[in-house]
Amino acid sequence: MGHNSLNLKSYLALLYYRLRYKYQDLKLKLDIKIANWNKKGKERLTVMVIPHSEQKTINFHISYRAITIFIGTILVLLLISSINVLSHSGSIHQLTELNLSNQDFIRQSAKMKEEINSLHEHVEYYHNHVGSLYGRLTGDNSKVAKGIGGAEKLSIGSDKNLAPGAEVFRLKEDVHNLKVANELTQEIISILKKRKNLIRQTPSIWPVKGYVLYPYGEYLNPITARRDFNNGLDIGAFPGSEVVATAPGTVYEIGYTRNTGYFVKVAHKFGWKTIYSNLDRVKVKANQQISKNEVLGFVGKSENSPQYSLHYEIHVGTRAIDPFAFLNQIQD
Repeated sequence: MGHNSLNLKSYLALLYYRLRYKYQDLKLKLDIKIANWNKKGKERLTVMVIPHSEQKTINFHISYRAITIFIGTILVLLLISSINVLSHSGSIHQLTELNLSNQDFIRQSAKMKEEINSLHEHVEYYHNHVGSLYGRLTGDNSKVAKGIGGAEKLSIGSDKNLAPGAEVFRLKEDVHNLKVANELTQEIISILKKRKNLIRQTPSIWPVKGYVLYPYGEYLNPITARRDFNNGLDIGAFPGSEVVATAPGTVYEIGYTRNTGYFVKVAHKFGWKTIYSNLDRVKVKANQQISKNEVLGFVGKSENSPQYSLHYEIHVGTRAIDPFAFLNQIQD
């Protein structure tokens, strides 16, 4: 163990002296070079300027050190100038790219404004027409009023008078108006479905092919020669012509009298009732469900109506109304 420790110390000492020797050798060489450079630098060059005329020759002396410093300064200045030129070129390139990007942004912005204006015009058209239809259907215009709007058309040519965020405001306005129009559309569809159902249940066609003999209201009775009140409509037709139901419903009464001949009474939804008299014969039964255009019976005549005709009445509740206003006036 002691022997190994002695060898390590000897090795480290030897390494130390070797490194010290190399350091001293390098230092000596460097000192010699510096001394030679200083000696060379102190040497001078003589520059003579000999004019072509007989003027005195001009002599001046310059050392190598001064020449070296001068050349080094020139090189440093050239390097700095090169760096500045390259930096300036890069800045010009960046400015060019920024200018191109800005022009592209302006074009894209103008295109976006055109699309927003086009969208706004379509939204306005849709909102106005839906609102107009809703107002006519319900008579209520309170829901039709526009919401957050009022912004004018976006300027495409210049941004000077355009408030910041105008595009966003316009889009918010259009989204709101679209939402209102969509809600109104859903209500209109619901209203139309209800009215369509009402129309389907409303007597709306001619019960028989023919012509009007005696209208609803006062008329001159040809049998009594007196003015009577007609609760319905007398329609002249060929004998045996088919009499059809003018709306779907339920037959709630069938009968016969000398004055009316055979008659059929039909109840419909929403309080409608229709009566068909002066029938020669009846094809349906009491409590039978019938559809629109289904044959109820056939045209005949009675003591009160010596002509072949159909007496047709429409009642709402217990009140008779003019059937002529419903003949082909309301369609599905």
